[in-house]
Amino acid sequence: MNGLVVGARGAGDAARGTGLRRIPKQDRSRGRIDDILNVAMDLIGRKGIDAVTMKEIASLSGGPIASVYQYFPNKSAIIATLYQRYIAQVKALVINGLVDVRSEGDICRATDAMIDLYAFFVRGHPAVQDLVNAIQADKMLADIDISETRLVAAMFCEATEGFIDRDLRERYRCTAFTMCHLTVSLVRLVLKVPPEEGDRIISDYKASVRAQIGMFVGHPAELPA
Repeated sequence: MNGLVVGARGAGDAARGTGLRRIPKQDRSRGRIDDILNVAMDLIGRKGIDAVTMKEIASLSGGPIASVYQYFPNKSAIIATLYQRYIAQVKALVINGLVDVRSEGDICRATDAMIDLYAFFVRGHPAVQDLVNAIQADKMLADIDISETRLVAAMFCEATEGFIDRDLRERYRCTAFTMCHLTVSLVRLVLKVPPEEGDRIISDYKASVRAQIGMFVGHPAELPA
């Protein structure tokens, strides 16, 4: 299955802030939502979001269509819930990438690790590409995505800005936000080009990010006005 896998507990967490009609409380209900979401993500990976229907999701998830509408009023609500699951896993990647940051020298190693982890994650889950495209095509979800990207950047800064001069931290936060946003866009590009070219693009991008971070932790006086 190409979709991201979520457990019963994860379905309840993903429900918050989405278009779900109600948050499941019983294991059976959470399991049903898991089935719906996993089937939907698999179909997105194989057919693209536009070709997926609620009827097909219901059929392949082993229940009547009424059981899908019981939790999701429409396909947009399923996409929104899948997005919450996706962003939760992105945040987990960031946490893993930052676990060993104990000095300013670790920051660039952490950015390299997080870029590699995200690229590996998306390459391993092709449906994420269509999901991210769908998010950008929906104004409400695109706005939520910007807010979530800011939170991811804030996580990065919280773990690293103790090594940054206080006078530079506002600019550092802006750079981190830009870096997080561009990483998603860059990986989308990488998936559309031959693998060897994609690897070179990622390598060049990591070098560019290291250079940006280096201006803050290495020679702050060299930062442009």
